[in-house]
This record gives sequence, C-alpha cells and structure tokens, in this order.
Amino acid sequence: MTEHPKPNTWLFSGDDVLNRLPSRKQMLLSQILKVYELIYDFLVRLASVLKLDGRTILAATIYIHRFYMRMPITTSKYFVACAAVAISCKLHDTYRPPDKIALTGCQIKHPGKQVDQHSSTFWSWRDQLLHREEVILKNLNFEVSVDLPYEITEELLKQQPKDPKGNGFYEKLPDILKITTSKIELLSALPVLVVFDIYTLYGAMLILTVKEAKQKFDDIDAINLPEGYLDSIGVTADECFECYQFVLKLRSLCEDPQLPSHRIVAGMPSIA
Repeated sequence: MTEHPKPNTWLFSGDDVLNRLPSRKQMLLSQILKVYELIYDFLVRLASVLKLDGRTILAATIYIHRFYMRMPITTSKYFVACAAVAISCKLHDTYRPPDKIALTGCQIKHPGKQVDQHSSTFWSWRDQLLHREEVILKNLNFEVSVDLPYEITEELLKQQPKDPKGNGFYEKLPDILKITTSKIELLSALPVLVVFDIYTLYGAMLILTVKEAKQKFDDIDAINLPEGYLDSIGVTADECFECYQFVLKLRSLCEDPQLPSHRIVAGMPSIA
C-alpha cells in the first residue's frame, strides 16, 4: 500500500470552493470556473511554445488554484499564470528565463501586435511576472512541492506482473495509466486538487478509464480493476466516488464542450 507524504495543508472543503472563494465577491462561480479554464488553456499554449512538460504545467496549475483560494481573480491573472510557470520551471528542472516566459506570454495574449524585447508591453509583462512571482510565493508560504500523478504511474508500472497475458487490465496497464494521467491534466483546469489530493483524483480517473477501456478493447480478455488495486494507491472506492461527484458538480456549473475539462469524455458516465 502506498504511504502518502505528510498531510496536505492545502486541501479545502468542497463548500469552500463552491461558496467561499475570494473571487465570489465580484463573480459568479460559473464565471470563476470559466476563467480557470481560460487560464489553463493559456498555460498549455505557453508550454507548447516553451517546450515544457506536463509535470511543469500541472504543478503551475496547482499553484494558481491555491493562490486563488487566498486572493481574488483580477486582470493580473495571466501575469499570475506566467509567474506560476516560472516558479514551477525552477522546481522541476525545466528552467526558462523570466524574459522568455514573459515575452512568450505577451505574444500569446497579443497575437496581432508586434512585441519584442524592446517594446513597452514586454517590459510591463516582465515586471509583472517578477512581482507576481514574489506575491505567489508569499501567499503559498513558499510551499511549492506538490504531489503529481507521474510518480504514482511509475510506481504502479513497477507492480505490473512480468507476464500480464490472460489479464486484460495488466495487458493494457501502460495505456490505462497514460490515459488516467491525461484526464488528470485536463481536469486540473478546475479546482479539484484543492479539495482532493492527487491520490484520490488518480483513483477516480483510473476507475473511469477502466470503465471506458472495457468498452474499447473488446478483442482481449475482460478488463477489470483487480480486487484491492486501489489499496496500492492508498485510497478507497468511496473516496474516489466522492471526488468524481465533485468533478461532475464543477463541470455542470460551467457547461461548455470546448473547455479543457470537458474534453475527457462527452458525458462522463457513473463510476459507481
């Protein structure tokens, strides 16, 4: 059974997210969720240009959600996003110069404008990035080490039988875990990982992926989650179901098939 690290001090109740976000003073929850999705879309485009990996962007996304549990969303949101990326790059050995991050972010948000390192727009973004980086770190109490799904996947793959034949789940395990992680990355657009830890969300998305795989891979032995498999992640089916229900709640508040979190499946089925 996986031993979790020390308790996550950055977990809040679902009610905190649904009713007590600092931004609720000026925005509806549906509007807040839409902004989160837009920020995530911006991060993905930023990562593509800067050639950053999923680990760096997922950590940056978590920083942003934690930050906005303490501070309201303002017009500085894309500066905050760039600053979160800068912090994550330093922590995950994917360092990119602040000037490069600022310039890329600036160009993404001003596609029709000529922006280079001599323009006032660039210098404004650079100064804001450096300032917001300090603000984020202070509001996060400099707690920037986060649990990510990639380590969980690595551990689960180590537990795979040497000869998986005859067991559909283990035959497709690398694909199942890869898809599980992809779902988590897309769902990180929503504030799920400030209510549930990565282990619980991983378990919920693993169950969902297995249900989908049972329908997709009909040419091999039946794909079923082995009995007690969630124990290797350190979660229970009930915890995973509660997490999944929260995901469905957030998605229902911001229905838009074009948004990142809605690309997981077209109508997420029950995992009960």
